[in-house]
Amino acid sequence: MSSTIKAKSNGESLEEHTNNCLNIFAQLKDIYPDLQKFTNYPSFYNDTFDALFFHDFGKAAEGFQKSLSPKGEEWKYRHEILSTPLINCLNKENLDFVKILVLTHHKDINKLVEYIEDSDFLGIRYEERLEEIKPNINALNEIITKYPEISKKILGSIECKVDLIENISKDKSIWEEIIQKKRMDFSSKMGIFGKGMINSCDYLASSGIKTILKPLPSLSNVYNFKSVTSVQEKCLSTKGNAIIISPTGSGKTEASLFWATNNLDKTLGNRIFYVLPYTASINAMYRRLLIKLSPYYSDDSCVSLLHGKASYFLYKMFYDGDFRGIHNLSKKIYSPYKVMTPFQILKHFFSLKGYEMGLLEMYRGRFIFDEIHSYDAKTAGLILSMCEYLIEENDAKILIMSATMPSFLKNMFLDNLHIENEMVMDKKELSKYLRHKCKIIDGDILENIDLIIKRLQNKEKVLVVCNTVNRAQDVYKKLKNVVTESALLHGRFILKDREAIEKNLENLNLLVGTQVIEVSLDIDYDVCFSEPAPIDALIQRFGRINRRKNSDGLPLKGICDVFVFSKGSENDRYIYDKMIVNKTLKVLSEIDLLFEDKLYEAVDEIYINGFGNKQKEFEDTKTSFRKMIDRIVPFNNSNTRESDFYDLFNSIEAVPEKYRQEYLDCIRNKKLFDAMQYCLQLTNGQFQKLLKEGRVDFDKKTFITAKYDPELGLLINEHEENQNII
Repeated sequence: MSSTIKAKSNGESLEEHTNNCLNIFAQLKDIYPDLQKFTNYPSFYNDTFDALFFHDFGKAAEGFQKSLSPKGEEWKYRHEILSTPLINCLNKENLDFVKILVLTHHKDINKLVEYIEDSDFLGIRYEERLEEIKPNINALNEIITKYPEISKKILGSIECKVDLIENISKDKSIWEEIIQKKRMDFSSKMGIFGKGMINSCDYLASSGIKTILKPLPSLSNVYNFKSVTSVQEKCLSTKGNAIIISPTGSGKTEASLFWATNNLDKTLGNRIFYVLPYTASINAMYRRLLIKLSPYYSDDSCVSLLHGKASYFLYKMFYDGDFRGIHNLSKKIYSPYKVMTPFQILKHFFSLKGYEMGLLEMYRGRFIFDEIHSYDAKTAGLILSMCEYLIEENDAKILIMSATMPSFLKNMFLDNLHIENEMVMDKKELSKYLRHKCKIIDGDILENIDLIIKRLQNKEKVLVVCNTVNRAQDVYKKLKNVVTESALLHGRFILKDREAIEKNLENLNLLVGTQVIEVSLDIDYDVCFSEPAPIDALIQRFGRINRRKNSDGLPLKGICDVFVFSKGSENDRYIYDKMIVNKTLKVLSEIDLLFEDKLYEAVDEIYINGFGNKQKEFEDTKTSFRKMIDRIVPFNNSNTRESDFYDLFNSIEAVPEKYRQEYLDCIRNKKLFDAMQYCLQLTNGQFQKLLKEGRVDFDKKTFITAKYDPELGLLINEHEENQNII
C-alpha cells in the first residue's frame, strides 16, 4: 500500500502529502491565473503540477523512512536528489524544468553545486541511496497509477502518459547537467514563479493548510455607510493605478479598500497589501481591519500582520524541515489582506531565502501605500523603483495616498508610474474639514507645562506629542497624576505592552506620545500640544484632534485648538531637518485657521525644493536598486545581499533582559508570534551606546540590560536591577 511510505514524522503518508500539495496547487492556479502567458511558457502549470507530483518520491528510500521514527537516526542525504531520476516515468519530450523545480525545492543552486563537487556524495552513496528505494517501488507505482485521474481533475486533461517505475537510472547527469548548464535556459519569470509555486504548495500543505482565502468580492456589508465621500465614491469605480490626497479622518483607509476590491481580477484572488511607514503603526491598522473583516471569514487568518521576523521564521522552519508550530504562522502570513512596512516587500528583491514565494504572492497584487509623505529620500527611491517593477514585471496595481503630499512627490509618482487617476476631495466638501486653529507658543514644552495642566483640569482630552522618547517620558511623568486614565505611547515599548496601550486609547484623558501617533491611530482628542516638526508631521498629529463629524458631515466639536512650541529638545536635530522645521513654524504663524486648501499650499511652499540636498541620494538609490532587481535570478538565494538588506534599517530588534526567559521559552516551544511580543526597536545609535557600555548580550537574540517599565517603556539610561539579588 502507498500509505506505507511516510512523508512526515507525524505519520502523514507520501500519498496524503502529495494530494495535499496538489489541492493547494489547484487553488493557487486559480488565484494566480495566466502564468503560462505571463512567463511565456505554455507548459508552466503542467510542469509545476508534475514537479509537485514527484517532488518527494525520493523519501521512499529506506534510510529516510527509518529517520522519521521517534528514535530514528539522521539520514544525511537529500531526498529531492533521489526524486529526480523517477521523473523519467513521464512520457514528455523535455523534463528539464520539472527536474530543476524538484531539485531546488529545499536547497538552492549553490548548495546543489557543492553536492556535485563532493565525489563521495555523488559516488557510491548516490547509488546506495537509489537502491534503498527499490523495496518501495510497488508503493510508488500505486501512487503513479492515480496520476491520470488527478491530472484530469486539476489541469482539465491528462497531462501526459506516465509509465510505472521498473528500473531506476543511476546516471548522475540526469540532474548534474541541469544544475550546471540547462538552468540558464529558463527565463527569470519562469524559474522564479515556478519555484515560488512549488515551495508555496509544499510549505502550506506541510503546515496543514487546506484552504487559501480570497479577498471579499464586495465591501458593501463591511462598510455600510449612509453616504460616502467624493474620494470614496471615485474609488468604487476607478480602475488602474491611482493617487489619493484627502484629509486625515476623511475615510482614506476605506476608500483604498474600495479601490482594491474594485480592481480585483475575475478570479477575485489578488492579494491586497496595505503598506505603512512604521513597524509601530501597522499594529493599529491590523486591528482595525481585523475587526471589520474577520466576521466575514471563519477565523482571524484573513488579515496578517507582517512583523520583521515573521516570514523569516516561517521560511527558516520550512527549509530546515521543522514543521512544529508552523500552522498558525502560515495561516497568518498567507492571508488575502496583509498589513506591513515596505521593507517586508523590499526584502524579496534582495533574493533572501523564500524570495520566490514572496514574488509569486505579489503577482497581480493590489498595493496600497499609505502616508507616502513619511519616507526619507533614500526609502522613497527604493519604493518608487520597486513600484515600477511591480507594475511592469508583476502585473500589479498601485495606490499611493496621503493627507499631505507635496507636489514634487505627487508628480514624481504620477510621471514615473504613468498614473492617470488622481483623486482629490471636491473643494466644497473639503471646506467641511476646517477643524483646527493653530497657535505657535514661544519656548519649549517643559517651560509651558502649566498650559497643558490647565487644559487637563478643564476636563479636555489632551494629546501631547514629543519628538523623542526621552522627552515624552519626562513630560508624561510630570502630567500623569493630573488626571485619571493617562498613558504614554512610543516605539520603545515591547509589542505586548504597546498593544495593550493602543487598545485603550479612546478611554484616556491624556495621551503623551511620539511620532508613532501620527499614523493609523483612529483616535479623537480635544486639543493637541506638539513639539516643533515638519508641516506634514504636524498635520498628521493635528489629525487626531476633532476627528468625528455630525450628521451634516461637519466637525462635531467645531474648531479645536492645536498648539506648537517654538523650541524642541537638543536631540531633535538628529530627527528633522532644522531648515524645514523653521520654515514650518514661519508659515504656520501666518495661517491661524487651518483650511485644508491652505495647508496644501503651505506644504508646497515648505517643500518647494523637493528633497533638497538629498535629491542625489534619491536618484542614486532608485537607479542602483532597479539594477539590483533586474539581476534577480531563480534558484539562487543571496547570502551576500542579506547584510545589504538589513543595512536599510535604522533600527535593531532587541528584548529587555527581564523578558529573556519568556522569549527563549516561546522560541523553544515554537510559539514564534508570542516570542515577538517581547521585542522592541532600538536605533543604531542607541544600540551602539548600550554595546559600548557592555549592556548587550547575544543568545539567539539581542538582549539588552536596561530598565524596562510597562508604563514608561525602555528607560535606556537606567540599569535593570538584578532580580536575583536578595
